Amino acid sequence: MSILRDITLQVAVGKSLAIVGPSGCGKSTLLGLLAGLDTPTSGRVFWGSEDISVLDEEARTERRLRDVGFVFQSFQLLPQLTALENVMLPMDLIGDSSAEEKATAMLKTVGLESRLQHFPATLSGGEQQRVALARAFVRVPRLLFADEPTGSLDAASGDRVMSLLLDLQSQHGATLIIVTHDDKLASACTDRLSLLAGAIA
Repeated sequence: MSILRDITLQVAVGKSLAIVGPSGCGKSTLLGLLAGLDTPTSGRVFWGSEDISVLDEEARTERRLRDVGFVFQSFQLLPQLTALENVMLPMDLIGDSSAEEKATAMLKTVGLESRLQHFPATLSGGEQQRVALARAFVRVPRLLFADEPTGSLDAASGDRVMSLLLDLQSQHGATLIIVTHDDKLASACTDRLSLLAGAIA
């Protein structure tokens, strides 16, 4: 049984695409394929002119470290690291000597300059998601993938995260692909793709 079938799509550089549809329709599977976290059993996935679906896991991981940012519903922050250390982590992994300076500046951009030394457990959900946004954008990614970025937040926090996400995406010229049930967030994107039972609705 195929989870996805007959999916053909193209997202222009610098645009934002919202993938919407009922639970279980294949949204997160499609996001995982587009992000190079999974490989398709048939078909191909290109980032620009590069076919990432033919790369092995090590090569795809290297491309993600270099070009991709992620934002998840569950934040995916490391609990033993401070907000600053969480944002520094992707730059530390590539040996960026200015990691602390860049991370501090990005946390200031998302309004968390007073929370640099706080651990995730001491931050609200909205603050944790803003740390996740800072981590995703600190390396100025070409591609940003977001899986229900406002899904676990109250309305006010969700609106703030949505505004920050789209503002940062616009400022950095990143291509943004979002899975969301949030119609307000989907409507703010430049394009929308509706899935139903693994196919484009």
